[in-house]
Parts: sequence; C-alpha cells; structure tokens
Amino acid sequence: MANGEIHPQALIGTWKKVGAPSCADKYPETISFSTGTYRGTRGASQGMIWWDAGIYRIEGSNTLVIGTATDELIRYEITSQGDRLDVTDAEGCRFAYQRHSS
Repeated sequence: MANGEIHPQALIGTWKKVGAPSCADKYPETISFSTGTYRGTRGASQGMIWWDAGIYRIEGSNTLVIGTATDELIRYEITSQGDRLDVTDAEGCRFAYQRHSS
C-alpha cells in the first residue's frame, strides 16, 4: 500500500482498540471486518456501541465509510501503519486499533 493507501482487503480480520481517549468510548473494544461487512464487540464496561454491525467500504485512499448503529453511513478518516489502524471521527476524536493475531 503506497503512501498509506488502504486497500479494503487490508482491513479483513479482527482489531482491538488501543490507548483510546474517552471520546472513543462509543466505539467497540474489538471490531472484525469481513468482505464488505463488520461486527463490533463491546468491552466489559461499555454500553451501546456506535459501530455494532453492518456494512463498510473504503473511499479514496483514506476514508472509511461505515454503517453505524442507526444504519447511517458515516465517513471517518483512517490511516494505517503496519498492524495499526488510526481513526479520526467528525468531532476530531482520534483513536487506534491494533490487528489482533489469531
């Protein structure tokens, strides 16, 4: 992936949230991407999560469009370095996921 460009196939697998600020509490503790769909899993202390299950796609080189708990499609800025996925939401909340090895 040149210049941080993210190919949809690169997301497939399970990711665990790491070092996230409190603004990221609404996002799942773990997220599993399959081809075109995802499933989020709550952490022990989490209530409702914004990314529960649904569809997703990559637009351009660094935009993740994901179906949220309300079925609205929302755009997020993403970057990837190795097994780390950094996400920035519309409110400027930045958080990251680390690929979980199986």
